[in-house]
Amino acid sequence: MGCVVALAALLAALLALTGRNLRPIILNTAESRVRAIALDAVNSAIARNFGGVEYADLVTVRCDDAGRVTLLQANTVGMNRLSTQTALTAQQYIADIGEQSLRISVGSATGNPLLAGRGPELLVKVIPVGSVRTEFVTEFQSAGINQTRHKIYIRVHAAMRVVIPAGAKLVEVSTQVPVAETVIVGQVPQSYVNVESEEDMLNLLPEMDD
Repeated sequence: MGCVVALAALLAALLALTGRNLRPIILNTAESRVRAIALDAVNSAIARNFGGVEYADLVTVRCDDAGRVTLLQANTVGMNRLSTQTALTAQQYIADIGEQSLRISVGSATGNPLLAGRGPELLVKVIPVGSVRTEFVTEFQSAGINQTRHKIYIRVHAAMRVVIPAGAKLVEVSTQVPVAETVIVGQVPQSYVNVESEEDMLNLLPEMDD
């Protein structure tokens, strides 16, 4: 009888040790899967809300009588509406992930191809943490002589909590996608100098006589 009790205690200890060692591996595996699914959900939300959106829908370009660009005016109302709609859509997609949940086998979590899909399965729940945040980001790039490319991006941040029977982990997802761009052409200058470095700039200066 004593041997049976000792064997049961040893087996329980081994199971507890194995579970403790596998917990971070399973959480990391769940995080990778959830992150990939969440990024797909966020990108789908962006594509759904920005399909057909053009630069003129976001920014109005003001010019003077000579056709020179004098002002770039953001369409604040339209941008806020798109930002809010994208955040709500992404949040709903992520909530749907939580309703479906995920199942990860212990064998797959070990990373051993021979054990993939084997062993007991753990139910992984996805719980959205707070609301999805969105923001617009702009960037100006040189596009040649007297030309500037103006790019507009939408950046989305989402936070989720991955929960398994043995623990939990916070997963943060952030992605930035270009949604519109244009090339602004100004007045052609009478001269143009392309200086690659400070040394080249000094070479443009006239030499001084001793």
